[in-house]
Amino acid sequence: TDTLLNTIPVPVKRVVCLSTTHLAYIHSLNEDKSVVGLTNPTLVSNPEIIRQVKEGSTLDIGNEQALNYEVILNLKPDVIFAYGVGAEVQATCQKFTEWGIPVVMVSEYLESTPLAKAEWLKFFGLFYNKKAYADSLFECINNDYEKLSAQVKNIENKPSVMTSLPWKDIWYVPGGNSFMANFINDAGGNYLWKDDTSRESLALSIESVFFEARKADIWIHTGMANSLNDIILSDPRMAELKPFTQNRVFNNNKLSNANSGNDFWESGVVKPQLILSDLIHIFHPGIISDTNMYYYKQLK
Repeated sequence: TDTLLNTIPVPVKRVVCLSTTHLAYIHSLNEDKSVVGLTNPTLVSNPEIIRQVKEGSTLDIGNEQALNYEVILNLKPDVIFAYGVGAEVQATCQKFTEWGIPVVMVSEYLESTPLAKAEWLKFFGLFYNKKAYADSLFECINNDYEKLSAQVKNIENKPSVMTSLPWKDIWYVPGGNSFMANFINDAGGNYLWKDDTSRESLALSIESVFFEARKADIWIHTGMANSLNDIILSDPRMAELKPFTQNRVFNNNKLSNANSGNDFWESGVVKPQLILSDLIHIFHPGIISDTNMYYYKQLK
């Protein structure tokens, strides 16, 4: 890896991103112009990148399953930011390396805490000769996050929180030591599956989730649902759940675009303090003075 990294000119001027989350780090460093190619541009939320795609200064390079190698080669990127651990990804990276294009794996998605995910800013900062700037950005994020979390750290009345919607009779919920579970905990919520030690999603039956959900006060992350009616259309039994009957259902898709791109999963990686503020507002109304939520909306 060291040999490969030595071949990357710094600061990089032309980069290709294989994930929209990479764009958030680059945007924070004010380096949008360096992005010359990316996958799935219709899912992008960043207005600057959207403008560059329209103008043609940032090109669509296909998607992870069908990359347009010719376009990528013609772009002559200084580096390709990639992710994933499968054999397919490794083969793709090998190809680019043989063609003389350095590939750097970005593993922020493996982090289990919001701040660890945000700290990848420092990693991206190195490629742009902006180490000090990236460090200071992260320090601000970290301080804001810790201040917010401290406000609910010792709160006694923690609402029980359930998540997600079933998909083809399987209800996937975040593991008890996952990124989302840690968010809920830091926001003063009592996550129903907090005792699980997994960092991965848990694949549960609808019946087992219903059994646990009897204790739930709040329901978050309801898939693509934009209203309570959308939830009933997916399964009429959902109307029986306590958060549903008490109108305490919230989704993290307030900033979604027409193509199902959701800024929560893009800019949210570098704005965990805003996600935390939203969750505290949901779990403990009144603690946060600003009543406007950034990424979340209450379903009605």
